[in-house]
Amino acid sequence: MENPQFFKITLDADKGTALIQFDRPKKRNAFSQAMLTELVALLGALDALETVRAVVLTGGPDGHFCAGMDLNELVKISTADAYKISFLKDLTDAFANFSKPIIAAVVGFALGGGFEIALACDIIYAAEDAMLGLPEVKIGTIPGAGGTQRLAQALGKHKAMEFILTGDPASGSEFERLGVINKVFQQPEVVPAAIRLAERIAGLSGPVIKTAKQAVLTIENSSLDAGMTHEKSLYYSTFSLGDFQEGLTAFLQKRRPEFKHV
Repeated sequence: MENPQFFKITLDADKGTALIQFDRPKKRNAFSQAMLTELVALLGALDALETVRAVVLTGGPDGHFCAGMDLNELVKISTADAYKISFLKDLTDAFANFSKPIIAAVVGFALGGGFEIALACDIIYAAEDAMLGLPEVKIGTIPGAGGTQRLAQALGKHKAMEFILTGDPASGSEFERLGVINKVFQQPEVVPAAIRLAERIAGLSGPVIKTAKQAVLTIENSSLDAGMTHEKSLYYSTFSLGDFQEGLTAFLQKRRPEFKHV
């Protein structure tokens, strides 16, 4: 894994976790195309790294999560350019194809593309006073990295429409009340709490966690009946795993399982 320019990476092989921190503080972690390219490459590298089984993505304990796309770059992209380069598709594909759990730890602003990145994660922890929103309509465009789809899935049509059509943000506490955010904390506790959760998840069977994530995500792209069928297929596939046998045996023997991630 090459040394990143716009991110700080902390690997804990013993715990099976990785911490990715946005590192463009002068721009409130607003992302440039170079930054997006780097994030896509990082996700690919971490997905291939066997010692990583859960990831935390954050802006750091004292800074903003991500203020969205750097508008100095966005203003230069035409419709034709956007089609030509499939703008943001590499980012959304990278999250869609990432097989391991990603936990967003949101402090400060998560606006526009920053909120979309958080929504693309599997679990969101946030500071009570974090501000999250999709303000794109206020600059004459709409969310383009999955925000309209994921927020509508999370909130339902009417509430999502209100946020997207007004561009108004809301606090971490409000989005927790609405069910978008899993848990809120005092600002200094957000990242440590997310890391503890990642460590808990990484301590379970890696293949089983991947399979469980895949099963849950099935509902995003299929009907309930198809999702149930696919879930059963995935469920049955775990039966041949050594970790499944170890998990059952450990439960019956009333001891802690020793997963080998196979």
